[in-house]
Amino acid sequence: MVQLLRFLDVDPQDILPQRHPFIMIDRLTHYDEAVTSTRLLVSSHNIFVEKGRMLATGLIENIAQTCAARLGYFNLISGLPVKIGFIGAISNLHILRCPAVGETLDTTIHVQEEVFGMTLVSAETRVGEEIIVNAEMKIAIQ
Repeated sequence: MVQLLRFLDVDPQDILPQRHPFIMIDRLTHYDEAVTSTRLLVSSHNIFVEKGRMLATGLIENIAQTCAARLGYFNLISGLPVKIGFIGAISNLHILRCPAVGETLDTTIHVQEEVFGMTLVSAETRVGEEIIVNAEMKIAIQ
């Protein structure tokens, strides 16, 4: 069995194909085969922030990068290179509000199904205890 690394020791650049300024997670907070969680502090320097709020596109990208972090972390602990994924579809997207600069996003994905290089997840983003986004996303791996 592969020993898991301490989550705080994982640099997002080691598990994501994206690079600054496009990285939309600060850290991986939970990983297992079925559930992965990440955290992001919304910064005024974020490319998806306008007028003090994160745009919907930033929230979607945060979910997609949480999916990428799941696969990237698995690849890291397995000694494999980071793979590139693409959003195949987004459904049942509900953005209840866009977070303000200074708020922390906790995003969790639950794997529903994996088949033929496609992964279907349900996702939820919270600020504290408040759910601000939920969606389903299909990710295709290159």
